[in-house]
Amino acid sequence: MRPLKDLLIVTNNPLVVEKYSYSRKVEGSPVEVVEEASRMLLEGYCLFGSPLPPNGRLMKNPYRSITLIGEKKQAKQGRDFLLLEKARQRLTVTPFLGGEGKRGEDLAFMDLVLLEASLDRR
Repeated sequence: MRPLKDLLIVTNNPLVVEKYSYSRKVEGSPVEVVEEASRMLLEGYCLFGSPLPPNGRLMKNPYRSITLIGEKKQAKQGRDFLLLEKARQRLTVTPFLGGEGKRGEDLAFMDLVLLEASLDRR
């Protein structure tokens, strides 16, 4: 198991920021989260998992958390840039659900649960 110091979570989800000290808060939509993750690739990070959720319904969630790992693998970074660019293009045309009230709390919780499931595989 890798030490947690190698991980960075780029997110716009306040629940994730509150729970994980190694998260970077992004103001804005999932598109801004993907753009910040792309910038972090330039600093030597690689994708730890998929930048998109497993199905189309979850794509409409206004909260997005992308996990990166601090490894310098040049061959993988090109692939990661492509994956993030495809995610950005897809999310740019996605109508996000409103994140206010109880619905917003539920959507933030769903993003947190998906993130934790991806972290459990480490």
